[in-house]
Amino acid sequence: MTAKVLPPAERLLHDLGITEPGEIDVEVIACAVGAAVRYRRLDVGDARIVGLGERAIITVDCRASRVRQRFSVAHELGHWHHHRGQQLICHGAADQQDGAAGCEREADGYAADLLMPRFMLEPLVAGVPMSFDLVYQVAAKFGVSTIAAALRLADVHPAAFALVVEEVDGRRWFRRSTALNPRWFVRSTVSDMSVTADRCGLPHPNFAFAVPAQQWFLGQGIKDAQALYGIDRIARGPAMHLIVVA
Repeated sequence: MTAKVLPPAERLLHDLGITEPGEIDVEVIACAVGAAVRYRRLDVGDARIVGLGERAIITVDCRASRVRQRFSVAHELGHWHHHRGQQLICHGAADQQDGAAGCEREADGYAADLLMPRFMLEPLVAGVPMSFDLVYQVAAKFGVSTIAAALRLADVHPAAFALVVEEVDGRRWFRRSTALNPRWFVRSTVSDMSVTADRCGLPHPNFAFAVPAQQWFLGQGIKDAQALYGIDRIARGPAMHLIVVA
């Protein structure tokens, strides 16, 4: 029987004997792989890494929130693992060339595996319905942002759902869960139901109500499907819409 191949970040956690979310100390983990972490004010970006041979220094913006700092360190460790010896200049996603954008996605994936490993997360979500309540629980337990937790759940949770995010600058993007029907596509325009929910001022973001799935999706067989819809509007940040197919 072939043993399951673990992602590099999860394999590192196993090698270090880390078995609980509270043990994921990014500074200690960085030290274990030859990278020192320091905090100072950065004028560009949240973090950067400079390496030579088997040693590196990760510099993180001291003004960022703790959850952002942890993800930044984990992201730079992703570069240290995957792109050691390469020269990368990381700015905003819109300014990146295809190669750099691919490296950034790879580093983000490493960070997600390191901070929210499947072997810890899957038992936590087993049998628990997908909801904003679960997103908040994961974010608190693993010390990550709400968006990072929601994106990770799209990879791990067995439910069929989509996460639609509207940034404060008007940019809109989405992430579909692995279980969502691949023939269903998220509509490009904002659902009327989302506008209604926002105007009504839902009392709590974990308050969900039933909507026809076709308000959010296009695709074969969607007409008779139902979904649960909820919205979380983060203070001075993006609005997240969670649409879970019933």
